[in-house]
Amino acid sequence: MKQSYKYLLGLALASLLMLNSLNAQNFEEVINSSSQDANTYLKNYMNPFAGSLGNGLANGWYNTARPHKTLGFDLTTTVSLAAIPDSEKMFEFIGADYNNIDLVNETTGASLSGEMLPTFAGGEYSGEGVLEVSGSRELAGGVTVNDTQQFGVPDGLGLDEFPGPLAVPVPSVQLGIGIVKKTELVIRFTPEINVDDVSFKQFGFGIKHDVKQWIPGMKLLPFDLSGFFGFNKITSEYYIDQEKGQYAEFTSSATTVQAIISKKLLFFTPYAGLGFNIVNSSFNVLGDYTFDDGTGGEVTVTDPVGIDFDGSGGPRFTIGARLKILWVLSLHADYTFQKYNTTTVGFGINIR
Repeated sequence: MKQSYKYLLGLALASLLMLNSLNAQNFEEVINSSSQDANTYLKNYMNPFAGSLGNGLANGWYNTARPHKTLGFDLTTTVSLAAIPDSEKMFEFIGADYNNIDLVNETTGASLSGEMLPTFAGGEYSGEGVLEVSGSRELAGGVTVNDTQQFGVPDGLGLDEFPGPLAVPVPSVQLGIGIVKKTELVIRFTPEINVDDVSFKQFGFGIKHDVKQWIPGMKLLPFDLSGFFGFNKITSEYYIDQEKGQYAEFTSSATTVQAIISKKLLFFTPYAGLGFNIVNSSFNVLGDYTFDDGTGGEVTVTDPVGIDFDGSGGPRFTIGARLKILWVLSLHADYTFQKYNTTTVGFGINIR
């Protein structure tokens, strides 16, 4: 269990890689482009992280369609990897989406709107463009400036050589327990853990219910069929400067509704699931920050980043199998076809 918590804290730290990357590459300049433009750019840049994490949260809930008998239970640990598609490694810079920022050729000054730029999951920007901020604009601190500034395009993290799928690992530890009427309650819970400047917590619950019992004649058929509903949410915080009240917060939640079918064959159980996910994520940088206003002075910006991510959920289809070992131990693996195709592996103790 200690190792699982350690891994979860690693995930919390990973959620801040984008901020660290932008700190090293013109984070201040992005903020100074105006509050609205900064959030638009950062949303495009960070969207693959939110999508991978959110879709990973929606996985690993089950390895059979058969609910536990009353007071039967399992304790299961899983890791899900929702692969970031190649198409999400870049995003199209559309000048019309911004009020005061444009992508221009560094030499000629010509607009390069429509060019593809790296996201967090991409590599180094190799084009000839720079981001140019111009015109009268109000910064997040309420200060109005009117000037022209140029700064480099933020690179991605350059993980193309990373072995395996490029994904945010999502570990989960959950308890499933049979209650009544062939219904199983599943709980995911991690109490708030604080290590140095990082905190992490998780809560989720799911319900699996046998639907064959309600359909005349179907309970005689040689397979299990259940409906499943699950909700999972994580929150991680990183204190940039605790004395000044500066911190970054990332939250992500996933709701999933599925129909599950499985067939037990001695120690081997193949299973499949069909349904959809709803994924919601947000990233906020909170507190007061002092930046150069571009005119030789300084400006204090309050809560400079507030981003809500959407659009990474949708229909899903899962296929997998569970292998029982020594009667109560089990291994399982499955693959989910969705916008962020997801691989899940797990290990559990099962008492039916």
